[in-house]
Parts: sequence; C-alpha cells; structure tokens
Amino acid sequence: MSSETDPERERLSGFMDRLSAGLESIHGGYGRFVHLVDEDPETFGGGHFVFYRPDNEARFAIEEQYTDTDWSDPDRLPTSWSWRAEELGSRPDGSGVWEVRDQGRVQAAEVDTLISKARAWASSVRAQTLRAQSFAATGRAGPDPHPPGHRL
Repeated sequence: MSSETDPERERLSGFMDRLSAGLESIHGGYGRFVHLVDEDPETFGGGHFVFYRPDNEARFAIEEQYTDTDWSDPDRLPTSWSWRAEELGSRPDGSGVWEVRDQGRVQAAEVDTLISKARAWASSVRAQTLRAQSFAATGRAGPDPHPPGHRL
C-alpha cells in the first residue's frame, strides 16, 4: 500500500470507528425499544447495520457505500453510507413489503449527521412505544376526544 493511501485509510477508518461507537451508544440508550444487528444486505436486504423495532415491523437500515471496490474486498472502508427508515407494509396478497418512509446518503465526513438521524429514529420509536404503553395501561386506544362544545 502506498504512503498516499495510508492517511486516507486512517481517515476513513476513524469515521467508521465513530459510526460504530455512535450506533452502540444509541443501542445502549434505546436498547429497550430498538435492537441493533449487523446484517449482510445482499442476503437480508436491510443494510450492514440495522436497528429494528422489537415487533420487527419498522427498521432503520444503514448500508456502506464504497469507492473503487465492493463488499467482497476484505480491506474495504466505506466512503459514504446510505440509510432508510422503513415500515413493514402489506401487499394485496398479504405478504410483507418494506416501505421507505425516509432515506438519505451521507459522505464519510458527515458521519455525525448519520448518527443523529439514527438517534432521532430510535427516539421516535421510544416515544411511540411509551405512548402505546400508556394508553394500554388505561385500556384506551388513544386520547379522549374533545368534550362536546369544545372549540379550537
């Protein structure tokens, strides 16, 4: 390997380390509400790093993107990442299909933006879960309707 590529490998490796630490931090803070798994997008279709809601009906998938190589290269380092927030929907025949709700792509140097997107998704899952648990505890499916005569 030439000395010209060593600084670039070191730089990209640092971004990858920051992503790994950020995802582990999210999992540590939101582990009751989301599960983090390493996947093979060629096999499972999600991404390289995927947060799943416990019911497996929503996920935040991160896929590594490479320049001048592919996933089969053992020395590969991502130069960017794509991400998708998806929910499991139904086809007319009843089978499931992942529906994209939001998506994007960040360059390696923008790894903190990706971590923020993943944290925001995990936070929204936590809020949805706590809200559902709150209503379940009261036996209601949602907030009470406005009382009669109530106007906005």
